[in-house]
Amino acid sequence: MNQHFEKTLTSEKVFDGKVIRVYYDTVELENGNTSFREVVRHHGGACILPLTSEDEIYLVKQYRYALDEEIYELPAGKLEEGEDPLMAAQRELEEECGLTADRYLDLHPIYPTVGYDDEVIYCYLATGLHPAQMHLDPDEFLTPQKVPFAKAYEMVVDGTIRDAKTVAGILKLYAMKAEGKL
Repeated sequence: MNQHFEKTLTSEKVFDGKVIRVYYDTVELENGNTSFREVVRHHGGACILPLTSEDEIYLVKQYRYALDEEIYELPAGKLEEGEDPLMAAQRELEEECGLTADRYLDLHPIYPTVGYDDEVIYCYLATGLHPAQMHLDPDEFLTPQKVPFAKAYEMVVDGTIRDAKTVAGILKLYAMKAEGKL
């Protein structure tokens, strides 16, 4: 049983977009008072951490309009409603990096923005990589880059990599390696 809770009293959809829906909710707090929540609903996403046999990973560098910045990220994409997250991660690996893999390991989902968004990003490790045909979406522009894992870890620590899913994936892999689980 959850110790802390909020009960939805009303929910009004205020925006219905292609990627997100926004709701304005009235909630009852655990002390009986009411408050308001602005909630972003999202189908979620999948990301993949491609690891080579030479201990390198693939990152993609792409411009993100909301930040007005070009950033490093793990290959990733949004889920279509009801889509299997592993299949989406496999698709993104091929589309964005031109790779397939023999093995996939679940790195577990992350919640990137818990204060106002229900997005879940499913993260996977891909090993046993093979070249395939890269095929970006018509409105997608990015550059895949192979980076030594030690360098990618340094990029997280020094703040060069700031994308939440990428930071989480690299740190999870670092911990797995340190614990001898990989």
